[in-house]
Amino acid sequence: MGLTMAQWHHRIGSQFRRLVGENSATVMTTFALAVPVVFGAVGVAVDYSMASNTRTKMQAVADAAAINGAREFQMARATASSVTAAVQSYVRSQLNDVSVMAAADEQALSVNVVVEKDVAMTIGKVVFGGKMHLRASATARVSARMPLCLLALDDKAPDTLSLEKQAQMIATNCMVYSNSTNNKGLEAKDSAIIAAGLICTAGGKYKGSRAQLTPDPVTDCPVMDNPLASRAGPSIGACNFTDMVLSNSSQTLQPGVYCGGLKVTNGAVATLSRGVYIIKDGPLIVDRGATLQGTDVGFYLTGKGSNLTFDAETTISLSAPKDGPLAGLLIFDDPTGAAAPAIPPVPLPEVVDGLVPYAKGPPREHKILSDNARLLLGTIYMPQGRLIIDANKPIADKSAYTVMVVRRIDLHDGPNLILNSDYSATDVPVPQGVGPFGKVLLTN
Repeated sequence: MGLTMAQWHHRIGSQFRRLVGENSATVMTTFALAVPVVFGAVGVAVDYSMASNTRTKMQAVADAAAINGAREFQMARATASSVTAAVQSYVRSQLNDVSVMAAADEQALSVNVVVEKDVAMTIGKVVFGGKMHLRASATARVSARMPLCLLALDDKAPDTLSLEKQAQMIATNCMVYSNSTNNKGLEAKDSAIIAAGLICTAGGKYKGSRAQLTPDPVTDCPVMDNPLASRAGPSIGACNFTDMVLSNSSQTLQPGVYCGGLKVTNGAVATLSRGVYIIKDGPLIVDRGATLQGTDVGFYLTGKGSNLTFDAETTISLSAPKDGPLAGLLIFDDPTGAAAPAIPPVPLPEVVDGLVPYAKGPPREHKILSDNARLLLGTIYMPQGRLIIDANKPIADKSAYTVMVVRRIDLHDGPNLILNSDYSATDVPVPQGVGPFGKVLLTN
């Protein structure tokens, strides 16, 4: 095994100290002895600089490998062996001729990576010979076991997360989070209830005298980045259906582009074939006793007027795709140009970091009012949308998991929204960043 950088530094110093200490030697002898040492020292300096650059790259790769490995724990069904394999594959894709040791700890949710390499000396080996041994290591961990179940993104508005009257939000094993820095960014009035693993708000909270928040919310939390900001919508082709209305009949619908929207009404039963349903330039409406049901399906709402209404006397039973562009996403509201029209009309506001500034127009409203929407399996992503939930029966309680990332959310009257996080009970994937665990941090 070659010497480490520190050992090479020590050896150079020893050579010079011996040189200076030889008082009995003549000047010429000293000079003659010094020449190879000096040239050797210069050579080692060159070698050291090259090795230092190599080690810097090794450290950067080790850091990235540890972070990427820890992120694997955020995916459902990740194991220590699968994380280790992913880490080793990543390092070898970035560096040649290195040895990689990776250790993943499922209990601590941590990943340790060690990358080593022997670098042959060039000029310096004439004097000292041998190799220089380089080593880089990194450890990353997931900050907490607490998964994110609900994130309200608006960082300025009051009531970004709001409950009133008899509304309940039950998220026993996961986080409920408001990004609003407003002193009423989280508001619970009347007899509203929030029960979660953690309740966090970037600003303040308003709690009515009868409202129950368990545990007490943590205020002044850091604003959380949108964990789904990098998710792109599906490609949109030509219209497959135009102004589609299903009324008083039963029909199996096919995926595609529904221009002008889709309406299921008058007791109709719409069964969805697996795939992606693009609702373009019109609403998705289920009302008047109708049923909308489907497995392995996702909705993408885009264009003017593409909001969602699941009305009161309806039955909704949906689970998200297992693969494809909307894998894990049950409902995706296009974040570009999705704000409701301002009054008076103004040009489309500039999109900054995936968010339309609140002052330039209110968010587009989506409504889940159904008393029988007990299966909403997957992630509801509305980065520019305001989701209004109002019902008299439990919502999403039969879902293995439900995640909501929305601009604002309001629970009115008496809905009981259940945000489960039983990821192992389904093969619908959890999108990275909202799924099982928290933030990934380097620890050394």
